[in-house]
Amino acid sequence: MRGPRVLAPVILLLVSPLFAAEDVKVSAGAVEDQRSSDERSGGLSIELILKGSGAAGVRAVRVRVKSAKDDVGSVLTRPDDKPRDFEDFAENRQPGPGVHLTSPRRDASTVDVSGEVELFLPARDPNTNQRFEQFLGGLDKPLSSTALKAAKVEITPLSPKEYRSRQEKNRPTKEQIVAEGKKHGVSDAEIQQAIAMMDALTSLSGEPPSENSVLLETKDPDGRIMAIDVVKPDGAELKAPSRGSSGGRELKLVKIDLSEKPPADAALLVKLRTAKSVVTVPLNLRGIALP
Repeated sequence: MRGPRVLAPVILLLVSPLFAAEDVKVSAGAVEDQRSSDERSGGLSIELILKGSGAAGVRAVRVRVKSAKDDVGSVLTRPDDKPRDFEDFAENRQPGPGVHLTSPRRDASTVDVSGEVELFLPARDPNTNQRFEQFLGGLDKPLSSTALKAAKVEITPLSPKEYRSRQEKNRPTKEQIVAEGKKHGVSDAEIQQAIAMMDALTSLSGEPPSENSVLLETKDPDGRIMAIDVVKPDGAELKAPSRGSSGGRELKLVKIDLSEKPPADAALLVKLRTAKSVVTVPLNLRGIALP
């Protein structure tokens, strides 16, 4: 195993002129190299640090790596790597966003990484913030909004009865698991393991909804929903000690357990990612030293 983290050279990236006089400086911070004698295991992580007058407005970051190689020519990305989602960002949050790569060769000493960094800045577009008044009065019906429609997002507040019904509907049956396993040539033993796992996950699916729960179904194929919160009529946020979800972007069931029962006139705050709210800057890290 290689040595501990070290600080890599600082890389400064000036962002788009759309920031006016503001700028964001993206630094290559701590480098964690977990190479071992087995080059198929381990990995390489490079932390990215955002500084500058514009960094305070950044609420989320997505890093897209287009190329990553060590100085002996090894490619450090996988062909089947899926695009990463946005991750929450705050200047004092540790660890910060990062680049996650496969292991360099043991005789490598530096890496080069190129790509882009997307910065979510909600203050750039007022349409990122959507408020739905008295949403609890329209349960089991999708919220209506031109902004949601433009973002291809559908949000439906659910009653406890409908939430449980959709939970059951979306849960695969044992027959479906068996059929899917046979379709892909999976052994009977593996199919039974999959069924046992589903039963275990069902039993661990969490507490049933309470009077403090806000229940939603979301459809968000492009990952535009950045946050969902519940507030009182005066705008005071209702704290949510616990949140849970099941499903994916195409269809997700969400349970938000608040610290108190929401009033009938509570509002739902939805933060959306829009084209105007995202600034993309190039990522160009050269000669990053490996520990």
